[in-house]
Amino acid sequence: MTASRTAGPLVVKFGGASLADPGRVVRAVAEARRRGRRVVVVVSARERVTDLLVAAVRTPRDRASHRRLLAEVTALHPALPPAGRRHLERLGGLLRAVERGRAPDPPLVDRVLSQGERLAAHWIAGALRSAGIPATAVEADHLGLITDNAYGASCILLDRSRVPVRRGLARLLARGDVPVVTGFFGRSLEGRVATLGRGGSDYSAAALAALVGARRLELVKRHVAVLSADPADVPEAQPIPALSYEEAEELAQFGARVLHPLTIEPARAHGVPIVVRSLDDPAVSTAIGPSRRGRRNRAFTMLRPLRLLRLRVPGGRQRPGIVSEVAERLRKAGVNVVQLFTSSALLCLILEPRSVAGALRALAPITGEDGVTVDGPTAVALVTVIGDGVLGDLHRLPKAAVAGVEGFSATPRALSLAVADRQGRQVVRALHKALVRVRA
Repeated sequence: MTASRTAGPLVVKFGGASLADPGRVVRAVAEARRRGRRVVVVVSARERVTDLLVAAVRTPRDRASHRRLLAEVTALHPALPPAGRRHLERLGGLLRAVERGRAPDPPLVDRVLSQGERLAAHWIAGALRSAGIPATAVEADHLGLITDNAYGASCILLDRSRVPVRRGLARLLARGDVPVVTGFFGRSLEGRVATLGRGGSDYSAAALAALVGARRLELVKRHVAVLSADPADVPEAQPIPALSYEEAEELAQFGARVLHPLTIEPARAHGVPIVVRSLDDPAVSTAIGPSRRGRRNRAFTMLRPLRLLRLRVPGGRQRPGIVSEVAERLRKAGVNVVQLFTSSALLCLILEPRSVAGALRALAPITGEDGVTVDGPTAVALVTVIGDGVLGDLHRLPKAAVAGVEGFSATPRALSLAVADRQGRQVVRALHKALVRVRA
């Protein structure tokens, strides 16, 4: 670790469930400060708050439920300091704006959804100050965390954010304050609030850690650990003590809910080590950093429900440009392809169920040609085995688990199998049993 990295602050992100007891957050920050560390705290909204706000914008005419929402959100943030109470008032005004319009536009939706993190930041900053720890609530859009204009699923623009973020946080750290920064959103290039998608506070924290040259990023989650599989699917799933950046990125991209898909990239690009740890059980943690020789991790994810379309084109891949033509038609229609499998004769598309109708419309000019057929949609699950060197496990895959596979792809770090939806859990369990040594 370089001298500048060692001197950098510790960035600690607290998830929504971990905010249920603010006293535990205060004790964690106090302990870090006793060890002589400068601390930047990043917070999610309190558990349930974002769900309530999402429900509000989906029912814009339901004034009665909006009033109940305000009462519940207020109860979830006792002893709010004055700046936090002003955000409660602002939330009421935003809900009235939602009620007046036909359907809230994406920027207005993002303004509403951002209130959960704003309230949490002021609430936790107030709790820290009450415990004698100097703290300042920092709202990411005011700090200068800049995103693109993809409201609801924005990406942080690190180069545009670097100067204002460093300057703002350095000023607070220099005077001994703990900045308590909102996760989940920033300011778009248009100057509006832009959210990063569900789970985006992890992504915010990683970006902030990269921008300030943090010595480490800690993602503190109350009930969640990084396991070899979802315990709902595999009861004998094991905690994973360490992952490479690349393994963690694959795990997030293939649907492990413990990490936002974009969390890893800024940390890896700037060499920031990540620790994911449980607030309830400090002994359960996962270190994420550079790959190490000899370490063998295997993690399993399952994405479902999904749909499979099989496109059979005369000449198959020998037809010049067919794959790019399909991809371009789907892109223009706003259809996201979860996975693509190809053979000499078939293009197999794995899609979310809500995308199937749009995909079929987009591909109609192709499927209307002589000899072109499309089969499906077929209900499938996408089961993925993740780990450095996973290609070496191909010979260990149980025959019974792969016998009915609808599609298969392999990279040096991920093996993905499309299987019948009803068999997904059975396949995950069989692969886990074959590839993971369960500790007693």
